[in-house]
Order: sequence, then structure tokens, then C-alpha cells
Amino acid sequence: MLDIKTFKFRAKDLYPKSCLQRKEVVLKQYDSFLEKNGLQPGLESLNLWIDELLKRGLSSSTLGVYTYDVLSYFEIMMLDVDEKKLKLLKKRIPPRNVGEVDFLTDDEAARLITNTPSPIRRIIYALCYAYARRLGEVLALTRKDLDLEKGTITFNILKKKREEKATYKLEPWIKEMLLKYDNILGKQKLFEITARAVEMAFKMDCKRAGIEFRGRDLRPHILRHSRITSLRNRGVPLDLVSKYVARHSRF
Repeated sequence: MLDIKTFKFRAKDLYPKSCLQRKEVVLKQYDSFLEKNGLQPGLESLNLWIDELLKRGLSSSTLGVYTYDVLSYFEIMMLDVDEKKLKLLKKRIPPRNVGEVDFLTDDEAARLITNTPSPIRRIIYALCYAYARRLGEVLALTRKDLDLEKGTITFNILKKKREEKATYKLEPWIKEMLLKYDNILGKQKLFEITARAVEMAFKMDCKRAGIEFRGRDLRPHILRHSRITSLRNRGVPLDLVSKYVARHSRF
């Protein structure tokens, strides 16, 4: 049912060896469930498998790991996934236990940005972190959104039913990076790269920077969590972080 051999070949440079071995174990369990019930890989069968895992009394953290391991298979093997159904599925995963974290420390974020070999990805990670922005908001940036003379950058903030613009002052180190690599930025869109390509490279970039998995969901979105957490740890009031940095619709 599952082509685990091909998955391992494609994913060998994306995950640490121990992580890939764990994924293989999880995928074999999911594959056994598919074969036993005559099902095909996809969100519907994954939902049914989650039902079975819940009956077995798996912890919230383990259930989350199992689910995201299967989702990583869907992504790397390029299975069609309905985004709306995917969001509903993720809501089924119980919340993490108190004490579990899903962010990078300031030092880890700095190492990631510094050690990423691709200048384009380095700038993308820097923007995601510095302004606590989603990957889609960064990849949507155009030349018009960047005003080097005024020293500002404007993002289209993604909302459920609308978009709104948010303008920030360019951090000096961000401006320096943009000027340094201006020649490889796009003429209209700043970044001629897909979200999937960035997502696929992120785990390898984390590994290169010596960032351990430790049960964290290592996707570019973790940079947004990391920046918000960093500001809160420095004593910035939560209402300011929520409204002006994260741009949440509700406090």
C-alpha cells in the first residue's frame, strides 16, 4: 500500500537517521492498518487510524507524532490533500501536555539563519522570525512591499475571510541581508520559490544548524512561534504581542 522504500530515499537528507527510523516504524503500522481494512492512504483512512489510536489510549504527544509522521509521507510522496479537511484533521489531535514546547530558542533561531547555505532561504527564515510572519505572507512579498529608502517592509496579513496590510520598520540586519543579496531576488516577487520547496529544506537546514528534533514540529511556521515566545520571555505585554506582532484577530 505505502511505498516506504521510496519515501526513505526521498527523505534521507531531510531528517536525522533516528527520526527517519521512527517514521518508518510508524508508517509500517499505518500500512498494516490500511491492508487490514482494505483502505487507501489519505486523510479519510488517517482519520480512521486516529480513531483506533485514541481507543488504544495513546498520549497526546505520541498521537501527534504518529499523525505528523504520516502527513510527512503524504507531503514527500506528493499525495493530493484537501487543505480544509487537513485543518479539520489537525483539530482532532489532542493539545500538547503542559511542559511540551514547540519553538526554537533565540540561539537556535540565530544558528538556523546563520548556517543555512541558501541566501534565499536565509532571508526567508529571517523575515519569518524577525516579524513573526507566516511563510505564505513572506513568500507573497513583492518589490513594491519593500521600501529601502524609507526603511519599511509591508506584509499582506492572511486572515480567514480577508487580507490586511501591516507595515514594519526594517531591522538593520534584515536590510543588510536584502541589500547584500539584492541581485538574486526576483524582479516582481522577491522570492521565486514555492512553499513546498522551503518546507522540504527546512528540516535539513535545522539539522545543519545542530537543532535537535525533540518532538517539535520543525516547519518554517515554528519561527513565528519562536519570535512570539521570545518577546513574551523578554517581558513584552501579551496584548501588544497579539495585536501588533502576531496580528491576531482576537486577543
